[in-house]
Amino acid sequence: MVRYLIKFQKADLVKFLSHLDTLRTLHRAIKRAKLPIVYSKGFNPHPSISIASPLSVGIGSLGEYADIELEEDIKEEELKEKLNQNLPRGLYIIDCIKIISKKPSAMSVVEAAAYQIQLICNFKELQEAVEKIKNQKNILKLKRTKSGEKEIDIKPMIFDVEIENKEEINNLNVLIQNSNKGSLNPEMLLEVLRDYGVDISFFTITRLELYTKIRDFVALDEYFRLP
Repeated sequence: MVRYLIKFQKADLVKFLSHLDTLRTLHRAIKRAKLPIVYSKGFNPHPSISIASPLSVGIGSLGEYADIELEEDIKEEELKEKLNQNLPRGLYIIDCIKIISKKPSAMSVVEAAAYQIQLICNFKELQEAVEKIKNQKNILKLKRTKSGEKEIDIKPMIFDVEIENKEEINNLNVLIQNSNKGSLNPEMLLEVLRDYGVDISFFTITRLELYTKIRDFVALDEYFRLP
């Protein structure tokens, strides 16, 4: 068995695919490309494909990752080309990395995610709200869980937040916690901005990259290329 990490983007209408539908789409592309995917054993075998971090429906991404296992060794560029020939528009393989060293799954090492939130709003209001976010010791928000709603402090989950003014569109660039210890939905940051007086008339959210942490944050593709 040979393990690969694929990096892909979700754009256009594909960003409205659910997590399970994205998995199914990747599996169909692998089957159409006649790639020798590994299947689990047992009564109901399933393909060895796992996405590093589920993405909310409606959020696009330039940096998604999936682990796949194949029965045979295939050149990285060939694997990338075969998959792209069989994927729908908007789902595109950016990179393919053969994992040689014994590294854990991509899912288990993700610690943070970078997002760009494009906003139509008053720039001064946004500046003031971002300063509040940076200076507050605690930011308490209600979060829905399986057992109901509970109040949590999301401030420790916000690692960085910066803004850029692009005429009518303002870009909010954030690095937030995204791990098996807990993840912050970027839409909750929009709630915080509104709480702080920002009148948002339009927004789009794009995930830019997923990170693990060694000493500093390292993008997953960089991490899996380390010896």
